[in-house]
Amino acid sequence: MEVSFIAQPQDNVQLGVLLFEALGNKAGAPTRVTIVSAFASLVTVARFKTPLRNLHEAGAEIRVVVGVDMGGTSKEVLQELATWPVEVFIFKNKRSGVTFHPKIYLVERPDSAEIFVGSNNLTDGGLFGNYEGAARVVYQLPNDAAAFGQAKNELSKFLDPQPPVARRLDAAYLARLKARGDIPSDAEVRQRRKVARMGPSVKTAADEDFGYEETPKRAPLPMEYQEVVFAATSNQLETEKKERKAAKKKAGAKPKKKPAILFVDPLVQIAAPNNFYLELNATKGKKAAAGEKSNIPGEQRIPLEAVWSATEFWGWPDNYEKSVNPGKGKQAGKKGETRVYHNWYPIWDIYELNDPSKHVRRTVRMYFYENSSDFRITAGELAKWGEPGDILQISRVDNGQVNFICTLAKVGTQAHGAWKALCTTVGRSKRVCGFD
Repeated sequence: MEVSFIAQPQDNVQLGVLLFEALGNKAGAPTRVTIVSAFASLVTVARFKTPLRNLHEAGAEIRVVVGVDMGGTSKEVLQELATWPVEVFIFKNKRSGVTFHPKIYLVERPDSAEIFVGSNNLTDGGLFGNYEGAARVVYQLPNDAAAFGQAKNELSKFLDPQPPVARRLDAAYLARLKARGDIPSDAEVRQRRKVARMGPSVKTAADEDFGYEETPKRAPLPMEYQEVVFAATSNQLETEKKERKAAKKKAGAKPKKKPAILFVDPLVQIAAPNNFYLELNATKGKKAAAGEKSNIPGEQRIPLEAVWSATEFWGWPDNYEKSVNPGKGKQAGKKGETRVYHNWYPIWDIYELNDPSKHVRRTVRMYFYENSSDFRITAGELAKWGEPGDILQISRVDNGQVNFICTLAKVGTQAHGAWKALCTTVGRSKRVCGFD
């Protein structure tokens, strides 16, 4: 028996990485996997869906036990888990003041087993991003069978949950849980996390009260997950547009071609992504030979699906200030239009990969143009250095000096190919972009 301790993210160790390694251990495929977590997030559940489903199809026994206390698990998570062909239990003691709060991950193989017990919830923060502490116990079987059996017995309350405080999740139980008012939606969970989050304001100078250090990136998002999120957000956008046009038509007003949509709160979001990737369209301004037209050199439009799917990444809407540019009467025979903007001016470090001479730190205008529901970034370096087909990698850092790091990969470079593989075609704009 071997005991070790995990101080995430010390030495770039993340419990999520260790778990995925354990699930895919080629020395012996797992025969039983048990996950116990007080809270679970949709994106993290999506990460485990394919490996656990593959193990189930190979004959492994899979059990997931989650809590619903303190609003830590959303209705969408429960709905997703209910579709899995594995055992899923909901643990809840309705006694006042009692919270289900354990986090245990057990992976069993014919000749070994390992248990992770610590503070790590089944969330991206718990498994990848947060500071967490856990113990890892590895048993060699059959030599350590007695000690392993004792451990399972002592943790049986959670590993083998029983009524009345635990219940198997099925269609009827899911319907009852979704109807409850004390289990939040995914959007409500995000809002609660946002309100509770501490950190320096990105609108002010560096906050000297707290320190900063780099931490490891999260595991890349499953492509199928971000495609589902983009598709859902795109559908919501189209529904909102149709409803606004119909309302204006009913009121007797001529509907605009692009009714302004200030915000669509998607059913699900990509929480705290590592990076955003965008294939460049036109970079040189309105006379660009190909790609979408842009009146401002270096300006790029970010698909609304990508913004609404990761609002915290873009700082929307908290960091943006509204400005109104009144119409100036008739212009070229037409009445001037009042323009409404929502602006943020964060600090960016902009690089061209493989060219150390191309680096600048500057203020970049990020804005939402309400009249046409466009979200844009403006940086002249994109026109000077970039060409259509190149790819940007944009990272949110907020390290007290800069808010974003933007790196340009030229067509033909190794990074360009790797980054494009993380992208998909989004919405009606057909922009090529993605998160990891």
